[in-house]
Amino acid sequence: MKASELQDHLYTLEERLLHPSRVKDRTTLIPLLASDFQEYCSSGRIYNRQQTIDDLLASTPRNATISHFYVTVLAPDAALATYHATTALHTSHRSSLWVFRDNRWQLLFHQGTIAS
Repeated sequence: MKASELQDHLYTLEERLLHPSRVKDRTTLIPLLASDFQEYCSSGRIYNRQQTIDDLLASTPRNATISHFYVTVLAPDAALATYHATTALHTSHRSSLWVFRDNRWQLLFHQGTIAS
């Protein structure tokens, strides 16, 4: 996959995870998370895969936009996506480590930090 195609693909996956309420069957989002997924939230909480799945399945719609999205290819099977997520309340800096496993891209690690 070309770098530009990978950037577009990961952007689409990030959008799906940022707006799970737009997905008719949210359980289709579960395979996007690696079995050893972990998230460091902007609140300071650390979530594991199951906690994140629970949140995805129960979340309510939110108005958030992605900007400044950029992908750095780290290896043939690893990429770092960085971007800003903006809501009515704040903007956060986000980073996601994606790995190619089981013939698909999966989110291994995500961190959000509120911009000052």
